[in-house]
Amino acid sequence: MDISLHHWPASTRPCRFSLSLKSDSVFADFDIDDDGRVYLCRISFDGFGCCSPEDCIPRLREDESQVLLRAVENGAIDQDPIRRVLFQYFRKVQNHVWHDALRHHGLLRKDNE
Repeated sequence: MDISLHHWPASTRPCRFSLSLKSDSVFADFDIDDDGRVYLCRISFDGFGCCSPEDCIPRLREDESQVLLRAVENGAIDQDPIRRVLFQYFRKVQNHVWHDALRHHGLLRKDNE
């Protein structure tokens, strides 16, 4: 899976950062809670549309959040540790967003597949 940072106009899709996945076929927008933990605030899929999960969506663990935030800050997002964090997270939140879209776009795979 290729990953890159994507920049939306702030008024269009407010979030702390957005990732383009799968050659721009998925855009995952993330925010940060008061404890510094990253969470998905919106995700759009080619062929499915845009999904805004409910407020109770699980957060990344603190250590995973720090790994992801450092990678975003350094612009070094397209690397295996980030893929592992994202694949694990998408499996964790699959009941909060469109499971069929996650599966269709290959975001529910295991780390070693």
